[in-house]
Amino acid sequence: MIKYLLISRKNPITKEYAYHASAIPVTPVNLEEIAENISATCTVNSADVKAVLDALQTQVIRCLRNGQSVRLGDLGSFHARISSKAAATEEDFDGEKNIRGVLVRFTPSSKMRYELSPKNPNMSLVRQ
Repeated sequence: MIKYLLISRKNPITKEYAYHASAIPVTPVNLEEIAENISATCTVNSADVKAVLDALQTQVIRCLRNGQSVRLGDLGSFHARISSKAAATEEDFDGEKNIRGVLVRFTPSSKMRYELSPKNPNMSLVRQ
């Protein structure tokens, strides 16, 4: 169940206000909790699950550093993007000065998009 509030926001073009749904922030679930939950549904103990999840984190970071995207089955994929300031010419572009940073983008799989869609009968959205 995802809880939401209605928030009044101003349209920057028309300057009119309209109401939009905004998800209520909740306490995140940490890696240890996920490992315990996975362990409760299978024969692997939570320490082994956590070790695998720790290794997964390390591998995702390694792959992204190497310029690869990472596809995690029905979850989706991660890929790196570069944020940079523009330069007038190719010769004026200096990687150290113009590149602001590397951003990680997550693209959900079609299954995840459906599972979190209001069209899914199992999805629950509750206004607070």
